[in-house]
Amino acid sequence: MKKVFLATIMVIIGVGFAYAQKVTLLAPNGGEILVSGTTQMITWTYSKLTGNETILIALEGTVDYGPIAYSKVSQGSIEWLAGEKMDKTFAKPDNHYKIIIELMENDSIYDLSDASFTIAPAAANISLMTPNGGEILKKGMDFDINWSYAGKEGFVNLTLLKDDLPLGLIAENLPAANFRYRWHIGNPLLNGIDYGAGGNYRIQIQWQLKPPGAGAKGIMPAKAIAATEIQKNSDRSDGVFSISRGDADKSPKESHDKKR
Repeated sequence: MKKVFLATIMVIIGVGFAYAQKVTLLAPNGGEILVSGTTQMITWTYSKLTGNETILIALEGTVDYGPIAYSKVSQGSIEWLAGEKMDKTFAKPDNHYKIIIELMENDSIYDLSDASFTIAPAAANISLMTPNGGEILKKGMDFDINWSYAGKEGFVNLTLLKDDLPLGLIAENLPAANFRYRWHIGNPLLNGIDYGAGGNYRIQIQWQLKPPGAGAKGIMPAKAIAATEIQKNSDRSDGVFSISRGDADKSPKESHDKKR
């Protein structure tokens, strides 16, 4: 009877120890926007394991899936080119992906992202078309800022530069697929700054997948878009343009002389 009791206790202890063994995925854990092909980190922790065990790291999604890599539990992280699978192909862009990590020695020990994250298309290849240098824009006139765009998603911000330094936003969160924005020359910038007549102006266009705050509430994207990718997703006027004064800006004498 005593032997049976001890055996039962050992089984309970063994089961309890097995349940205490776990791996926990830290990132990506949901809400991130990862640009396809950019370097990201997959990170995890573990407990009640030796660290010598092997885990399989895989991508799960509604439109694509597949193994990413094998790693020792003790490593704790791997670098990942977002979307790349073990066969060197890249997953299709979509917003319903999760990472799963699974112990090879015991597939009942696993974890996956708490919520879905997005794999976004690579560089948008956006180009500012006008104004592109040499124009003289008169205050009070309407002028179309035009751009070309290779994608179908995302938004753009338009920034006015003076001497290659940003003054402020002309407009923000414009659908990239609109391809143009009608700018009333002389309207204050979104930060309230006025700009005067003169030269050395440029416009910069910046693409982003979503407007700020459009992601999952309370979740900050971890290294969402690499700095090198941001440069590919922006453009500016090739040359400088000028802004001239409108009739309302001229002195009474100048207006009188013009009428004469």
